[in-house]
Amino acid sequence: MEKYASVVPVKFFPLLLIFLPFMCSAQLPFENSRFAEVDGERIHYRVWEAAEGSPGSRAAGVVLIHGFGASTYSWQQVADSLSQSGFQVIAVDMPPFGYSTKTPGINQSFTAHAMRLHRLLHEHFPGKNWHLAGHSMGGGVAQAYSLMYPQDLESVTFVAAALFTRLPHNDHSVNLLLRLSPLRIIFGEFIQEWLINESLIERLLSSAYGRTPEPDQVRAYLEPLLLPGTMRAILSAPAYHRELKRLKAPDLELPSLAIWGEDDSWVPFSGRKPALESMKDTELVLIKGAGHNPMETHFREFMGVWLPFLENFK
Repeated sequence: MEKYASVVPVKFFPLLLIFLPFMCSAQLPFENSRFAEVDGERIHYRVWEAAEGSPGSRAAGVVLIHGFGASTYSWQQVADSLSQSGFQVIAVDMPPFGYSTKTPGINQSFTAHAMRLHRLLHEHFPGKNWHLAGHSMGGGVAQAYSLMYPQDLESVTFVAAALFTRLPHNDHSVNLLLRLSPLRIIFGEFIQEWLINESLIERLLSSAYGRTPEPDQVRAYLEPLLLPGTMRAILSAPAYHRELKRLKAPDLELPSLAIWGEDDSWVPFSGRKPALESMKDTELVLIKGAGHNPMETHFREFMGVWLPFLENFK
């Protein structure tokens, strides 16, 4: 305190206390960023309130889950649109991605992610129901959530989703050698320092998008991946992976929609047919010319499919 007393007159301390929250908020990744402690992990999420002048507040909000290596950014355009349509929207960074915690030992299984999301929503948005959507890896999380906590949801939407037919419960000790191996630490630091760069992300996005990404899209995907500890946490995932519930796709009883890019080479819909066909009342819509990220590259077509689906729940 003495250090600051020499440069800040005591009479200005009350003003400093008033403006301190605003000074701190300037450090947030986005204007609508929030953080929550869930099971000891710091989770970053963003909130879009229903826009003024929108058709009216909806009883159920929308929760968006990104794919592997992505963050809330991948849903930004969709979230803005849903807000204008009167929905409260929550997009969550699944750890260790985006701006959430980078704990190396965190369980990154579908069921573990679903449990953390459930606690976040119940602690910070109690009593509210949701439409849930997940992209790619996030689609598997959304599927797990919809099977574990159907009472929270009005509907679930799978976007180029890593769907499962059955999910085994493997609540046992994972290979101890994997946990103790120093190689994941060494490789994690090496990859983050030397391999994760704009050129790599541009190539990956070009493949996922089916076209060359804009420079701001490359930066938006790159910046969170460069945060210290990200690669180490990603490489640690196999050592701590445990599915905490036994789940079966045919048990899904919620209204559900599956949206796929017709040209998706990352998670082709043909490879997920067994899971899709086992979930009754799941409608499949293919977007012509779209790749793995239709909500970004074919936004109008995507919203033209999804918004009418959500409107059915007025």
